[in-house]
Amino acid sequence: MSDAKLPLIHKAPVEGLTIHVARTGLAIGDQAWLDRLSDGRIGVFARLKKPILGLIPHHRDGLVGHLGPVAEEIISPSLAHGDDLRVRIIDLTPEHLANGYPPEVYISVWGDPRHLQPVLAAVGLPLPETPKPKAPKGLSGLRPA
Repeated sequence: MSDAKLPLIHKAPVEGLTIHVARTGLAIGDQAWLDRLSDGRIGVFARLKKPILGLIPHHRDGLVGHLGPVAEEIISPSLAHGDDLRVRIIDLTPEHLANGYPPEVYISVWGDPRHLQPVLAAVGLPLPETPKPKAPKGLSGLRPA
């Protein structure tokens, strides 16, 4: 396998938000990272704006929330193997734009998909097939060696 990262999860909601989305300074495209919490769930962490005394700008690493059970099932093997994952905030709805609904934060996770094979088989999804080489067009009389 190459070192190129492929999408493991295109869009996953962050559940159990522990932050006020509008006050943290989170934006689409911000980096995040995943780590196990003390209760066994996978937590989503990011660099959050937390001013000192409400006036002095200061950033700290903090917990945003945790992944849902399906996303956790997909990511667990990669975390267990210590794979390097690329996690980004891809969508968010702060409190003042939520129209009475709860705020939302979504992430995408990119990494090496080699640890996804057992997960795909357990869920019953077809495993990706390796593409077969095709004969070049326009050379109908020639056969591959």
